Amino acid sequence: MIKDTIIVGAIAGILGNIPKTILAWLFYILGYLRYTFLHIAAGYFVPAEFLDNHVSLITGFLADYTMAAFFGFIMYLMLQKFGTDYAVLKGIGFGAFLYMIFYGAFMALDITRASLLTPLPNLLLFFPHIIYGGSTCWIINRYSLLLAKSKLK
Repeated sequence: MIKDTIIVGAIAGILGNIPKTILAWLFYILGYLRYTFLHIAAGYFVPAEFLDNHVSLITGFLADYTMAAFFGFIMYLMLQKFGTDYAVLKGIGFGAFLYMIFYGAFMALDITRASLLTPLPNLLLFFPHIIYGGSTCWIINRYSLLLAKSKLK
C-alpha cells in the first residue's frame, strides 16, 4: 500500500472532487448556475468571452483538480495531526472553509473573470464544497483504516 502522504492526500482530493464536479454540472444543466467550477477556474487564466471554450474548460479542469489534489493533501495532514475521529465532519468543515475563502474573499476581489451575479449560485456552490471536503476525508479515513489493518497482518 502507498504510504506517501502527498500521493495519498492528492488522490483522495482528486477522487473527492469528482462528486463535487458532478453536482456542479447538474446545477449547471438544470440552469441554476451560469458557471461550473471548471468555468470559474478557467476564469483565472482567460478573459470572460472565452470561458465556454473547450480549451478554456480543459485549463479550468486542470486548475480545479490540481487545487483539489493540493487540498486533499492538506486534509490528510489535518487528519494525521488531529485524528480521524469524525473525519467526515472535519471534512465538511474544511469544505465550508474553502467555500468561504474561494467564494467569499476571492470572488469579492474579482480574481476570476467568471462572475456569480446572483445569490442563488453563491448558495448552491456551498453544497459541492462540503461534499468535496466530506468525501475526501471519508476516503482518507477509509484508506487509513485499510493501512492499519494491513500492518496488523
